[in-house]
Amino acid sequence: MTIGPATWLVVCTTTAGLEKALSPDPNVGFISHALKYGDAIAAGQLLAPAKTLGEMNRIMFNDYIDASLAAVFVLVVVATVIYGLIAIRRALGNPRPTAMEIGFAGVAAGGGHA
Repeated sequence: MTIGPATWLVVCTTTAGLEKALSPDPNVGFISHALKYGDAIAAGQLLAPAKTLGEMNRIMFNDYIDASLAAVFVLVVVATVIYGLIAIRRALGNPRPTAMEIGFAGVAAGGGHA
């Protein structure tokens, strides 16, 4: 029942992370935005909202950090999916139950709820 929503969540998260990091549109992608500011700095231009060249350098630096974090989060999602699929495969291949329920001592002994 949960595979559909989980698949949709993985697809959306991965697509959004990659678009934010790698989109050629400077209004979307962090790297293209940083390159736009780098080109402006090389040309001696000042782009809004920056008021100084130092602010433009800081915007570029932040864009590269944001692109790196977006890529790391995409890798975390992909790794989670891979390790989840490995765990599912191992569980399906094991003839014994792979889940253990742990309860309170009173509940397990028939003592009711605490």
